[in-house]
Amino acid sequence: MPHAIAMKDGKPMMMFVGETPWHKLGTHLGAPPRTAEAAIKAAHLDWEVQKQPVYAFDGGTGCAVPGHYATVRADLWGTPECKPFGLVGENYQVLQNRKAFSFFDPIIETGQVTYETAGALGQGERVWMLAKVK
Repeated sequence: MPHAIAMKDGKPMMMFVGETPWHKLGTHLGAPPRTAEAAIKAAHLDWEVQKQPVYAFDGGTGCAVPGHYATVRADLWGTPECKPFGLVGENYQVLQNRKAFSFFDPIIETGQVTYETAGALGQGERVWMLAKVK
């Protein structure tokens, strides 16, 4: 079974604490990160997502598709590597990696829980962070 770990600039988008995963990919940290931001940086997840309008083309002429957007990595926008994560509607709100995980920092600060692994799959469309309760 392939690992499907996303890559950024030739580096796996993953970090881990403890034992090396079966696929042997990711950044090994000697101690758990103290913040979601530190975990995100170690896992190379420090990029943002943006919505871009969708257009239809017939070989030369194009027109906007009203109310439809592609979600893409902002750092790849305009490059050949830019592949949409998906199509969304006008009311869709993008949730950035930092905001998705930083809510957990106060729980980490108690010392009863630690960040253990974080990463992304595919092109980065699936992102996770795992915490361990002591």
